Amino acid sequence: MFKNRLVNIVLILLMAITLIGVVIFVIWQSYLKPADPVAVNGQQVERKVSAEELEKVTVETDEIRTNLLTGDLILAKFAIQAENEKVKKELELRKTQVIHTVIKILSAMKPEEVQGPKGMEKVEATIKTELNKLLEKGKIVDVITTHKIVDI
Repeated sequence: MFKNRLVNIVLILLMAITLIGVVIFVIWQSYLKPADPVAVNGQQVERKVSAEELEKVTVETDEIRTNLLTGDLILAKFAIQAENEKVKKELELRKTQVIHTVIKILSAMKPEEVQGPKGMEKVEATIKTELNKLLEKGKIVDVITTHKIVDI
Protein backbone atom coordinates (compact mmCIF):
# COMPACT_ATOMS: atom_id res chain seq x y z
CA MET A 1 0.00 0.00 0.00
CA PHE A 2 2.20 2.83 1.29
CA LYS A 3 5.97 2.58 1.54
CA ASN A 4 5.92 3.65 5.20
CA ARG A 5 5.03 0.66 7.37
CA LEU A 6 3.79 2.83 10.28
CA VAL A 7 1.20 4.53 8.03
CA ASN A 8 -0.05 1.10 6.92
CA ILE A 9 -0.46 -0.08 10.51
CA VAL A 10 -2.31 3.11 11.54
CA LEU A 11 -4.69 2.86 8.56
CA ILE A 12 -5.41 -0.81 9.26
CA LEU A 13 -6.11 -0.03 12.93
CA LEU A 14 -8.44 2.86 12.01
CA MET A 15 -10.36 0.67 9.56
CA ALA A 16 -10.63 -2.12 12.14
CA ILE A 17 -11.91 0.25 14.85
CA THR A 18 -14.44 1.74 12.43
CA LEU A 19 -15.63 -1.72 11.38
CA ILE A 20 -16.01 -2.83 15.01
CA GLY A 21 -17.98 0.35 15.77
CA VAL A 22 -20.36 -0.24 12.86
CA VAL A 23 -20.92 -3.88 13.88
CA ILE A 24 -21.66 -2.87 17.50
CA PHE A 25 -24.08 -0.18 16.32
CA VAL A 26 -25.95 -2.61 14.04
CA ILE A 27 -26.19 -5.22 16.80
CA TRP A 28 -27.46 -2.61 19.26
CA GLN A 29 -30.06 -1.30 16.82
CA SER A 30 -31.24 -4.79 15.88
CA TYR A 31 -31.22 -6.70 19.13
CA LEU A 32 -30.47 -4.64 22.22
CA LYS A 33 -32.50 -1.47 21.70
CA PRO A 34 -35.80 -1.43 23.65
CA ALA A 35 -38.86 -1.84 21.46
CA ASP A 36 -40.43 1.42 20.38
CA PRO A 37 -44.19 1.85 20.46
CA VAL A 38 -45.85 0.62 17.31
CA ALA A 39 -46.41 3.20 14.57
CA VAL A 40 -49.83 3.21 12.92
CA ASN A 41 -50.44 5.61 10.06
CA GLY A 42 -47.36 7.58 11.07
CA GLN A 43 -48.54 8.08 14.66
CA GLN A 44 -47.05 6.40 17.73
CA VAL A 45 -49.41 3.93 19.41
CA GLU A 46 -48.43 2.35 22.71
CA ARG A 47 -48.67 -1.39 23.11
CA LYS A 48 -51.71 -2.57 25.08
CA VAL A 49 -50.86 -3.79 28.57
CA SER A 50 -52.70 -6.77 30.02
CA ALA A 51 -54.42 -6.48 33.39
CA GLU A 52 -51.83 -8.77 34.99
CA GLU A 53 -48.94 -6.71 33.62
CA LEU A 54 -50.65 -3.51 34.75
CA GLU A 55 -51.04 -4.82 38.28
CA LYS A 56 -47.34 -5.77 38.42
CA VAL A 57 -46.19 -2.22 37.60
CA THR A 58 -48.81 -0.06 39.36
CA VAL A 59 -48.45 1.59 42.76
CA GLU A 60 -51.53 2.99 44.48
CA THR A 61 -51.22 5.87 46.89
CA ASP A 62 -53.16 6.02 50.10
CA GLU A 63 -55.93 8.61 50.26
CA ILE A 64 -54.23 11.99 50.27
CA ARG A 65 -55.94 14.87 52.08
CA THR A 66 -54.68 18.39 51.75
CA ASN A 67 -55.81 21.97 51.33
CA LEU A 68 -55.85 23.60 47.95
CA LEU A 69 -54.36 27.06 47.47
CA THR A 70 -57.65 28.69 48.51
CA GLY A 71 -57.96 26.61 51.68
CA ASP A 72 -60.57 24.24 50.24
CA LEU A 73 -60.07 20.57 51.04
CA ILE A 74 -59.24 17.87 48.49
CA LEU A 75 -59.19 14.12 49.04
CA ALA A 76 -57.54 12.16 46.25
CA LYS A 77 -56.08 8.77 45.51
CA PHE A 78 -53.86 7.92 42.54
CA ALA A 79 -52.63 4.83 40.71
CA ILE A 80 -49.12 5.35 39.33
CA GLN A 81 -48.08 3.10 36.46
CA ALA A 82 -44.33 2.51 36.32
CA GLU A 83 -42.30 1.49 33.30
CA ASN A 84 -41.34 -1.86 34.83
CA GLU A 85 -41.22 -3.73 38.13
CA LYS A 86 -37.86 -2.20 39.15
CA VAL A 87 -39.34 1.28 38.86
CA LYS A 88 -42.40 0.13 40.83
CA LYS A 89 -40.10 -1.10 43.61
CA GLU A 90 -38.29 2.25 43.65
CA LEU A 91 -41.64 4.07 43.83
CA GLU A 92 -42.70 1.91 46.76
CA LEU A 93 -39.44 2.72 48.56
CA ARG A 94 -39.96 6.43 47.85
CA LYS A 95 -43.64 6.44 48.88
CA THR A 96 -43.21 9.30 51.36
CA GLN A 97 -41.53 11.40 48.66
CA VAL A 98 -44.33 10.50 46.25
CA ILE A 99 -46.99 11.63 48.72
CA HIS A 100 -45.02 14.78 49.53
CA THR A 101 -44.75 15.62 45.82
CA VAL A 102 -48.48 15.08 45.26
CA ILE A 103 -49.35 17.27 48.26
CA LYS A 104 -47.05 20.06 46.99
CA ILE A 105 -48.69 19.94 43.57
CA LEU A 106 -52.27 19.89 44.89
CA SER A 107 -51.69 22.59 47.51
CA ALA A 108 -50.51 24.97 44.77
CA MET A 109 -53.75 24.62 42.79
CA LYS A 110 -57.15 26.30 42.98
CA PRO A 111 -60.42 24.32 43.06
CA GLU A 112 -61.30 25.29 39.48
CA GLU A 113 -57.92 23.91 38.31
CA VAL A 114 -58.74 20.41 39.55
CA GLN A 115 -62.34 20.32 38.34
CA GLY A 116 -63.43 18.42 35.25
CA PRO A 117 -61.54 16.09 32.95
CA LYS A 118 -59.12 18.75 31.68
CA GLY A 119 -58.25 19.79 35.22
CA MET A 120 -57.51 16.24 36.30
CA GLU A 121 -55.46 15.61 33.15
CA LYS A 122 -53.35 18.62 34.11
CA VAL A 123 -52.95 17.35 37.69
CA GLU A 124 -52.00 13.86 36.48
CA ALA A 125 -49.50 15.22 33.93
CA THR A 126 -47.89 17.46 36.55
CA ILE A 127 -47.61 14.57 39.02
CA LYS A 128 -46.09 12.36 36.32
CA THR A 129 -43.51 15.02 35.40
CA GLU A 130 -42.51 15.69 39.01
CA LEU A 131 -42.30 12.02 39.97
CA ASN A 132 -40.11 11.30 36.95
CA LYS A 133 -37.64 13.81 38.41
CA LEU A 134 -37.45 11.70 41.60
CA LEU A 135 -36.56 8.45 39.88
CA GLU A 136 -32.96 7.40 39.39
CA LYS A 137 -33.69 4.97 36.54
CA GLY A 138 -36.81 4.36 34.51
CA LYS A 139 -39.92 6.49 34.27
CA ILE A 140 -43.58 6.82 35.13
CA VAL A 141 -45.81 5.76 32.24
CA ASP A 142 -49.12 7.10 33.53
CA VAL A 143 -50.86 8.59 36.56
CA ILE A 144 -54.55 7.81 37.01
CA THR A 145 -56.86 9.45 39.52
CA THR A 146 -58.84 6.70 41.23
CA HIS A 147 -60.64 8.84 43.82
CA LYS A 148 -61.23 12.58 44.17
CA ILE A 149 -63.42 14.78 46.34
CA VAL A 150 -63.10 18.56 46.48
CA ASP A 151 -64.86 20.20 49.45
CA ILE A 152 -65.54 23.81 48.54
